[in-house]
Amino acid sequence: MIAAGLLYAVRCSSVLALLHLFVLASLLWSGGSALAAEARIAVAANFRDTAEAIAARLEAESPHRYQVIAGSTGKLASQILNGAPFDVFMAADRRRPQQLVERGLASAEFQQTYAVGVLGLWWPGGSGAPALDALATLDPRSVCMANPAFAPYGAAAWAMLQNAGLEASWLEGVVRVDNVNLVAGLIAQGHARAGFVARSSLIAGKRQGTVVAVDDEVLWFAEQAPIDQAMVLLARAERNVAARHWVQQMQTEPIRELIRADGYRLPGKQN
Repeated sequence: MIAAGLLYAVRCSSVLALLHLFVLASLLWSGGSALAAEARIAVAANFRDTAEAIAARLEAESPHRYQVIAGSTGKLASQILNGAPFDVFMAADRRRPQQLVERGLASAEFQQTYAVGVLGLWWPGGSGAPALDALATLDPRSVCMANPAFAPYGAAAWAMLQNAGLEASWLEGVVRVDNVNLVAGLIAQGHARAGFVARSSLIAGKRQGTVVAVDDEVLWFAEQAPIDQAMVLLARAERNVAARHWVQQMQTEPIRELIRADGYRLPGKQN
């Protein structure tokens, strides 16, 4: 009986040792860090492709994993107000992130402007450099823009059109879609004659082959009206190491270079 008991104890010890080795191997296989985490990044549609490139880079350099969810800034903010489980919000304006901070839904400590967007008028087939007042020669139903109610790029475009002195009846006929990426797609596919796009949307479109070429003569950018894009760490994610890592990396040089290469200006720089 005593011998059998000793044999059983030895076997148990061996099983425990094997279990410890398995746990250690699992940790090493996962990148050697027990702090690996996942984060959901809600981004303005115009920043979708850039955010996905950033996610790929950070996943290659860290144990963290990221899911990018894109949409119009206004709709994403509304979803957050209604409890959507996002961890970071990258808007196309500063107003909505600030509202989330004021409501206690986001951390003021990590609030920052991560990019400066540029709005443009793309008019393939137009004569010479596009001009806002010349749009009146087109059927307004062939002109499109992001919905001003939800998209900061659409709000900027709407303000420009109103200041251009175009008739109110013409303005009301302009087609409104969910975001600037859709505007670029409609024009590239020939479903719209002209529209207001983000410079970043065209650069991403060229990279993906959805926009084959853009002639400078049919494109005009409103450099004098920059669009500050701000981000916040949401309160629910203050202890999420992946979300905090994402926010902290936005000001590093490799990430800033990715943002600049996609057609944005960097905060505090003229580029």
